[in-house]
Amino acid sequence: MMFNFRRKISIGIAAENRPAERRVVLLPRQLRHLARHHRIMVEKGAGLGIGITDADYASAGIKVVPKDKVYKADLVVRITAPREGELKLMKPGKFVMCMLHVRARPRLAGLLRKYRINVIALEEIRNQFNERRVEALHETGYLGMTTGFDLWGKDPARAMVKVMGYGHVAWGAVQAAARKFSRVIILNKRDINEMDKHLPGTDILVNALNWPYDLRGRVFLVKRQMLKLLKPGAVIVDLVANPEGQSPIETCRPTTLADLSYKVDGVIHTCCWGWPGLDPESITKRYSIQIGPILSDIVKKGLNALPPYLVKAVFKGKQ
Repeated sequence: MMFNFRRKISIGIAAENRPAERRVVLLPRQLRHLARHHRIMVEKGAGLGIGITDADYASAGIKVVPKDKVYKADLVVRITAPREGELKLMKPGKFVMCMLHVRARPRLAGLLRKYRINVIALEEIRNQFNERRVEALHETGYLGMTTGFDLWGKDPARAMVKVMGYGHVAWGAVQAAARKFSRVIILNKRDINEMDKHLPGTDILVNALNWPYDLRGRVFLVKRQMLKLLKPGAVIVDLVANPEGQSPIETCRPTTLADLSYKVDGVIHTCCWGWPGLDPESITKRYSIQIGPILSDIVKKGLNALPPYLVKAVFKGKQ
C-alpha cells in the first residue's frame, strides 16, 4: 500500500484511565507501517493489561514515552475521552480521536472548548450505509447479559429475560440469553410505555434502548416505586446507562469494571460504563483492526484536510 504523505504527523497512543480498564486502543501491528513515515509514540505501559509490552511497541518502530509527551502529539488516540488533567497537557488546536458521546456530556464539551481541543469522535465515524465503523455493539449486549446471569446466580435456563430495545446491542443480549436457554421477551415501542405490565414475572430486565436525548433525565420508563413489581432477587442490566442521568430506568447509574453492581430496594443493578472492557483482548484486537485504516486515511493528507467521512465526526473545540 502506497501513501502520499503531505507532512509528518506525530501520533500519541494513550493509556486508558478507567478503573480496572485493561484495553489499549491500537496494537503494534496496526502501527508498524505508519511508524516508518510518522512519529508514533505510545504511553509507557499502555498495553500491559493485555500482555503487550513496551518492547513489543518498540520493535514496531514506536517510541515509548511518558504520558506528558504522548499528549503533546498532533493527534492523541485512545478509547475513552481524556480527563481534564490530560486535556491540560495538550496544545490548543490539537486533536484527540476517541469515543466521545458529547451530546450526553455537556461538561466534557465545555472542557474541550476551554482547552480548545478538537475531537474525532469514533462513534460518529460512519460508512456509506451510515453504520458505525468503530463499534462493539453486539459484544456490549452479550457481555452485559452474561454479567446479568452471573449476578442473578441461578440456572439461566430458568430465567425470564425481558429486553427493552431491538438494535445491535439488544440482539447481543438476546443471543447470550438464547444460548443459555432462557425465556426471552423483546419489548417493543408500545411495550416500553407500559412497563408496569411487563415487570411482573421478570428475573432479568435489560435496557438496550437508544433513549432520545430530549427525554434523558426527564422521562423514566421504570420508576423506583416500580421495582417492587420485579421478582425477588431480580437483576437490571443497563447496557447504555452512561453517563449518569441518561437511562430511562430511574435507579440506574453508571458502574465500572472494578465495581460492577449495586442494589436498590433488593434489586441488583449493573450498568457498566464500558461493557466491552470485560473482554479486553478480543475488543482491543477488534478496535485496532477497525481504527488502523482510519488512522492511515488521516495521515495521507493531514489533520487539516480530513476526508469527508471524518469531517462529519469532528467536534471542534477550537473555533
